[in-house]
Amino acid sequence: MGRLQNKVAIVTGGSMGIGEATVRLFVQEGAQVIFCSRNRDAGKELEQDLNQKGNQTKFFQMDVSDVKRWPELVKTASDTFGKLNILVNNAGISYHLNIEDTDLDSWERTIAVNQSAVFYGMKYCMEAMKNNGEMCSIINVSSSYSMIADGEYFAYCATKAAVDNMTKAAAIYCGQKKYRIRVNSVHPGAVITPMAAYSAKQAGISLEEYCAGYLAVTPIGYLGEPNDIAYGIVYLASDESKYVTASHLVIDGGSIAI
Repeated sequence: MGRLQNKVAIVTGGSMGIGEATVRLFVQEGAQVIFCSRNRDAGKELEQDLNQKGNQTKFFQMDVSDVKRWPELVKTASDTFGKLNILVNNAGISYHLNIEDTDLDSWERTIAVNQSAVFYGMKYCMEAMKNNGEMCSIINVSSSYSMIADGEYFAYCATKAAVDNMTKAAAIYCGQKKYRIRVNSVHPGAVITPMAAYSAKQAGISLEEYCAGYLAVTPIGYLGEPNDIAYGIVYLASDESKYVTASHLVIDGGSIAI
């Protein structure tokens, strides 16, 4: 408890899956959190649940690919909680499409959410963080598929690989400018989330079949849960990781080793 005391965070894609788990753990560790999602009902429900014992969270409905909303999101965080210390770029999408079947719309939408939105978040949050006098942290949720490829997820693999180098470039820049901002990425393997269920549906298989396929290439012998990733994000958000920047934290049950 208290690992994120007196810190203010923005979490994108925060209404379900890894994002929801991250918001819940952040609040548990003392942070004040503004989280965004397109899903208003899920977002308001989570906000109400977490605010039963105090005003720790605020839900902000938005599509992260809409660059015009980002300054408003950052301003809302600062106006509501007084500052900004942490950004978790978690929102993402995935299409079960190989290179031949990837149409222009799905390609551009994947880039907009998985890559461009990460740029928007880092750019606008960095502006709010760089002069606040406190240690700040940006965490980009990438994927094990940025390091290994799957031919059936062409656009997803491409955008997550881009996020890796964006993370390193931003971290180097912050160091060169003497900003007290660390920038790192987290790389989940197969995690049982609503996105997993959606991916299974896209592939035309059951969730059980989907999980069995990933389990076969996960040495630890079981698949991840949202909290497994969220705990890693808490570490990177906290001052425990004050010497960690430009790093990739892989939480995948060993799958990239195969």
